[in-house]
Amino acid sequence: MSGRLKLEYLFADRPSKPTVRPADYDMLCVDSHGSEIYGELLWPDGGFAARRPCVLLFHGYPGVARNDDLAFALRRIGCVVAVMHHRGAWGSQGSYLISNCVEDVVSVYRHVQSRAFCRQYRVDPDAVFLAGHSMGGNSVLQAARQLRGVRGLVLLAPYDPTWHLRVGNPMELLSLLRTGYILHSDGTGAILRDIQAHLTDYPFENAFDRVKDQNLCLVLGTRDTITRHEMVLPLWERLKDHETPAVQRMLQLPAAHGLCGCRMAMIQAVSEFLEAVCDQA
Repeated sequence: MSGRLKLEYLFADRPSKPTVRPADYDMLCVDSHGSEIYGELLWPDGGFAARRPCVLLFHGYPGVARNDDLAFALRRIGCVVAVMHHRGAWGSQGSYLISNCVEDVVSVYRHVQSRAFCRQYRVDPDAVFLAGHSMGGNSVLQAARQLRGVRGLVLLAPYDPTWHLRVGNPMELLSLLRTGYILHSDGTGAILRDIQAHLTDYPFENAFDRVKDQNLCLVLGTRDTITRHEMVLPLWERLKDHETPAVQRMLQLPAAHGLCGCRMAMIQAVSEFLEAVCDQA
């Protein structure tokens, strides 16, 4: 497995060879509980002959922030990358709910692990990573608690939707949820009730037993006013104190919620994490 990723192309184009199939992208459609969810699939050039790691990249709330710079960088170093839109977001069918997002991650993971998909894109089914920004971090963390075989998690400023309710500050959560007017949903009230139904199982620290030996990369912004460190650090402190052979890293960057101004550092950290995990014996 060693050497599958080529980090020298993280911020540089890989030279094109006329005899090698070029890198490219296409639309990806996945069924999630009876609804089609849509996204983009990127794959590296044919010079990456070994079975490829696959990264599933999920957006936050309400879906306007994209991580295309990360997706294309991971494609350049040799990953197959799926950038998906959840139910009710940007043309995907169905209604947006936080729990639906978790189900969508599970659906996409099972899709890319199929024999047909792995054969077509030369994906290694044992090297599928889940990555998410903000509410997408919650989506992949909760999905990882249900799945077996996930190779690693990448949590970028992950947002715990239950936190403000648990600390008695619901208005801050409601203020965030009201920005979801671009989503197809049954309204802010429905999304809030969905979160309330998961108050005991979605808190991040409750995921410890299921992810304590999981490869994990956590990136936080020190100037982030949306993802409060109190949401994440209880889980991280337990992981830090737990002895495990897993690769577990945390990076704090001087950035706000979108990690703008530190995108290169974030991309570098994520790529080095993937390389370390893929090079494990």
